[in-house]
Amino acid sequence: MATLLSIACAKPKQQLTTVISGKLINWGNAEKILRAEDIKSDFGLGQSFILTTDENDRFTVTFDLEEATYFSLGRNKLFIQPGDQLDMEVDYRDPEVGVFQGDGAEIQAYLGGVAFPKSGSYLQGGTNVKGPEMAPIIALAKEKTEERAEALMQLGAVSQEFIKLEEMRLRLDYLNTILSFPIYGSFKNYWENTEDKKAEILLAAKKELDSASNGIMKDEYMKHPNFRDMLLTFSDGQIKTSGIFTDLKMTDFMKEYDALGAFISELELGGLTSSMQAKADVFMNEQHSTEYQEMVQLKLNEYQALEKGQPAIDVTFKTVDDAPVSLSQFKGKLTYVDLWATWCGPCIDELPAFEKLRNDYADQNINFVPVSIDTDLNAWKKYLQKHNLTENELVINRLDLADYKVITIPRYLLIDKDFKIITVFAPKPSSEELRKLIDQYL
Repeated sequence: MATLLSIACAKPKQQLTTVISGKLINWGNAEKILRAEDIKSDFGLGQSFILTTDENDRFTVTFDLEEATYFSLGRNKLFIQPGDQLDMEVDYRDPEVGVFQGDGAEIQAYLGGVAFPKSGSYLQGGTNVKGPEMAPIIALAKEKTEERAEALMQLGAVSQEFIKLEEMRLRLDYLNTILSFPIYGSFKNYWENTEDKKAEILLAAKKELDSASNGIMKDEYMKHPNFRDMLLTFSDGQIKTSGIFTDLKMTDFMKEYDALGAFISELELGGLTSSMQAKADVFMNEQHSTEYQEMVQLKLNEYQALEKGQPAIDVTFKTVDDAPVSLSQFKGKLTYVDLWATWCGPCIDELPAFEKLRNDYADQNINFVPVSIDTDLNAWKKYLQKHNLTENELVINRLDLADYKVITIPRYLLIDKDFKIITVFAPKPSSEELRKLIDQYL
């Protein structure tokens, strides 16, 4: 079996000092972090650098890098090589307007125009879906792929590794455009969003899908974050039942990665429960690679600090008027924290239940603390005003919640009057289980 990090660690590499500087534009309350997009980063264990900006919104970060790596900075994608000295001006709202100078500048400018997989790549969030027929979607995918391929070939002296990885990205964007058509078509009420309907629609593009994916299951492509994101699609049982992707098989390396991902995803969603600890014990005793086991142990260590009875970790929120409020200020009462955002549908669904809880326990020894992680502060304030939610509303940069391992929202924290953790994966406001838990600790 291939070791989990065999691609990255096949032989020792020399680390070179790399210097990245620049100006952040329209960043608002968004996290200012330069984050590697390598395999370790998928499990929260990769390189990441918090950027401190000056009064002109400029930053400089210096670090050692041993191999060329994809990084993200907001919505901007970067490909940084060891020893690069690169300066940039990047806009949080629009990666295409980025300006770069120094090593790799041409590469970064090219990456500013890549499509977004989560927007259905060339479908642009459904904007380019004009009707229920598959043929125009295939034509669109082909046209855009050719345009991007031409732009890639126009680059000057760039590494063959980058060219090969980006050629593979073009195949992925082509595939993703077609694969995303059923869901975006359902948004436009062309059909219902069901697995059977999805398979039926994709059959019209079987030839194109199989041709574009032929030979794509190579371990070397695991270096690309977009490829790793599509692994489950390539092994989707429903799609394979339709006769699509039947020749695509995960390698041992990919299976090992997938197994680790499944474990860590469950850990991130529910914390280190007794059930998760039991699964971890099993994993650690199985015949997994040393790297696999080391990564599991690192994640367990992180979550042990969040177990029941551990001291709560203090963080600082801001009020609507930008006044600081620390979590520890609520010590002395039971405290229930609701982490939400205006763009989070499930969060919004729970707000009425949260307000009812606050009213029902108004005379009890408990704080109800709503905390938004919105990056657009103006949108947050407008939402509060529109819905008359101005009482004790707080906001925080998501990055400042890193110690609480906030991967997804909604998330709820319950802290006792002595400022110790009861659970950082508390039940949602509408759950009867939450009321029982609150009553138990009042």
